[in-house]
Amino acid sequence: MNVDLTYRPSNPEAERAVIGAAILSKEALGSAIEILKPDDFADANNRMAFEVLLEMYSSNVAVDLVTFSEALKARGIFERLGGQPYFAELVSVLTTTANVGYHADIIREHAVRRRLIDAGEKIIALSQRTDKTTKDIIEEIERLIYEASQNKSSSEFRHVRELIAPTFVHIEDNYKNQGAKTSGYPTGFYDIDNYTGGLQNGSLIIIAARPSMGKTAFALNIAQFGGTEKNLPVLIFSLEMPADQLVLRMLAAESEQNLSELNKGDFKTDTFEAVRKACDVVARKNIYINDDSNLTAIDFRTRCRRFKTQHPDLGLIIVDYLQLMSVGGPGGRTDGRQQEVADISRMLKGVARELNCPVIALSQLSRAAEQRNEKKPMLSDLRDSGAIEQDADIVMLMFREDYYKTGEPEEEQSNKAEIRIAKNRNGSTGTVQLDFWRECTRFVNPGTNPPKEF
Repeated sequence: MNVDLTYRPSNPEAERAVIGAAILSKEALGSAIEILKPDDFADANNRMAFEVLLEMYSSNVAVDLVTFSEALKARGIFERLGGQPYFAELVSVLTTTANVGYHADIIREHAVRRRLIDAGEKIIALSQRTDKTTKDIIEEIERLIYEASQNKSSSEFRHVRELIAPTFVHIEDNYKNQGAKTSGYPTGFYDIDNYTGGLQNGSLIIIAARPSMGKTAFALNIAQFGGTEKNLPVLIFSLEMPADQLVLRMLAAESEQNLSELNKGDFKTDTFEAVRKACDVVARKNIYINDDSNLTAIDFRTRCRRFKTQHPDLGLIIVDYLQLMSVGGPGGRTDGRQQEVADISRMLKGVARELNCPVIALSQLSRAAEQRNEKKPMLSDLRDSGAIEQDADIVMLMFREDYYKTGEPEEEQSNKAEIRIAKNRNGSTGTVQLDFWRECTRFVNPGTNPPKEF
């Protein structure tokens, strides 16, 4: 089979239809902006025209044939695009603006194919390199294919005008939804959402605590009881606990039954019925679990990309926990565990940005807090690397006073938990109080009535 590497798929008619619709309808222009960017247009003239439309939209300038013509003239490109005949052609091919989304999808499809062709050329060059391992080459190939399929620009630099329009759309959406309490992924804990506005796409959220403080339960609660009515997919990587144990915890939390009794099988008939109903509820949650205890950073990134390809509306990724992950690759690092954790932290932030979803990573705290009179954790207690604090957009430090009062009778122990938002890159910091029903490993908003048996 002969392959023509000079072939570049395109659809000039669809490109002209989108430009024409965008000129005649603000709604059509907004729809096109959500799907396309200038580089998606194969024709240079159409690409320049769309760039000008982006600038006008982001500046809130009314767009029609007259204003668009004047904008082109002001930039000195009116005649370069073809002058009045170019506009006549745009309008002549357009019968309705209602099909702009369909036409934009056609343009995007061809743009993806062009990028796949470009990626293929790079793959050939990569495969011939002798200074890289096969595993590194495969990882790079997967990145190239993923980026091409996600319609990402391969350009190293992006002009601000390309970024303003989608940012303006985001601001406009927020303005239209002023009553909404969150703009990101809701945690299910209203005080936390008040501080964060929900977990934002592209953000790395660190939940840190000493062992057995409840960070796994807290993260599971966010996955299980947070989110929106859209039931977006949640991907959980559990390096410490098998998947069936996570599900058992979820059933205990949903049914509000004693986890220890469920483990032992020592419970009454009404408890069995409650758990059976909980099975139906949990089964409808869009939650996926990977419990590979030997997960490397390379494996994590690859699996997340594959999952995103299968589930484009991915809502949240959870890693339990950061210090159990290794960098991977032949030989491993030789410059210490601290640098390795720094690399992993940076990779987690990179995945959050690349896949445009929040990533929650659980982290251990050092024993420093236990050597102080004041046991409440601080940012400096983050274990292994200060890079965790640097890379994170949000750091939540968990504290339960009962953790240090294990000698007291259980009935006299408090159910209070404290979540200190010690870092919040795009908001304020503060402390949130929650209740913890330890019997079923569930955190709840203060004042929530516990089951009678607790």
